[in-house]
Amino acid sequence: MLKRTTGRLLLTLLVITGLAGTLNNSSLSPKERKQAINLIKNSRKEVLNSIEGLTPRQLNYKSSSKELSICELVMIMTWKEKKCSDQIRTCLNQRANSENRLRIALTDEQLLSNDNYSFCRMEAGANARALWKDVPEAVRKFASLQNEHIKYIRTSTEDLRNHVTKTSAGWIDCYQYYLLLADQNSYLADQINKIRSSARFPKK
Repeated sequence: MLKRTTGRLLLTLLVITGLAGTLNNSSLSPKERKQAINLIKNSRKEVLNSIEGLTPRQLNYKSSSKELSICELVMIMTWKEKKCSDQIRTCLNQRANSENRLRIALTDEQLLSNDNYSFCRMEAGANARALWKDVPEAVRKFASLQNEHIKYIRTSTEDLRNHVTKTSAGWIDCYQYYLLLADQNSYLADQINKIRSSARFPKK
């Protein structure tokens, strides 16, 4: 009788603690993980395809003194990827601030529909180019950061949704920050392709 009672008590405790773990589970859902990972992978593919086979002359081509070259765009992209990765980690290292979720004005879908990025005009310029000796080195760093993001999103149990921070896109949570980074990289790939399609772009 005692064994049966003890067994039922243990079973009840397991059910209760298991249910509590489920109710308090604020990590990303499988759907959210899949969305972010697909966006990161697709945007990386777009960037790599946009610069594939370019010569040094093509990488450094400028349509005017006011425009950025493909080389500069890639350097800024990698600089921003690193800077924003550091900002996400800093935010996650602080306590969750779910009260700031009320400041978030954009849904995930609205954030991704934005096409008015100004990150290519950031203060990075010369600072970004000084970090890597050439485009291949910058691309290797970019790919390494992206691999870290994918691994983290695939396995993390941290509460990305209730860590909220302010960015150039407004108040967003850390999950949205990863979406924003991927979307900006897709935008950058489009800018590179526009440069490549210009009439005066070098043939080689």
